[in-house]
Amino acid sequence: MNHLYNQIILYGDSLTQQSHNKSGWGAELQSSYIRKLDVLNRGFSGYNTELAKHLLPHLLPKKNNLIQNPKVFLLTIFFGANDAAIPPSVQHVTLERYEENLRQMIDIIKNPDSPYHSPETRILLITPPPLDEESRKKHSGVCDRKFEITAKYAQTCVDLANKLNVPVLNLWKLFNDKVASTNVTLNDFLSDGVHLSALGNETLFHGLLDTIRENWPELNPDNLKPLTPLWTELNHDINLEQQLNSLESNITNQLKKI
Repeated sequence: MNHLYNQIILYGDSLTQQSHNKSGWGAELQSSYIRKLDVLNRGFSGYNTELAKHLLPHLLPKKNNLIQNPKVFLLTIFFGANDAAIPPSVQHVTLERYEENLRQMIDIIKNPDSPYHSPETRILLITPPPLDEESRKKHSGVCDRKFEITAKYAQTCVDLANKLNVPVLNLWKLFNDKVASTNVTLNDFLSDGVHLSALGNETLFHGLLDTIRENWPELNPDNLKPLTPLWTELNHDINLEQQLNSLESNITNQLKKI
């Protein structure tokens, strides 16, 4: 059987790159989809949307090659923390340009004229999390980002998602709401003022799963069956190779339902 598992791609900056560290939100998501879909980490530390929009096409299969390649069923786009850096930082991207760059990345997938058009691909935007300025300065020696400035990038991400009817995980609101309603502080969600702590990773992971379940119940990992049978389901008294080869048509039928 030559089947390749179809994919979820996590696209972003260091908040995504680090998501497959121990107890990271990407690792938790990967565990949820084991034997169902591959979860690929495409996080690039330090990247902003200006760089990301040029790189994205190199990470996607072209539409005329989709028969040979696995399909991308979900693409998360998680940028803004670096775009919000204060000038003259080379990472800074203006709010207007940030919005346009996100729009262009979405268009790469959704535009039927794009070489990378993929109607099967669901897109989920994730806003940057809140910033803890004191912790950022303590860990890096500088404070090259501001709480109120990053807030504007988070809101721009939400506004664009609403304009384009694309689901969004408002991480900014999720963290701040928990700070307001529980005994935790913002610093409990962040390891250094910018990147996620264990609690931040856990909160993002559960927020992401909730967003998937709400918008695409067919992608809920609880609703997906493993593409290959459990070893206890196989008949070990007959030819195992023939049994596994016969699964290909069943797998194809399963994937058509997603």
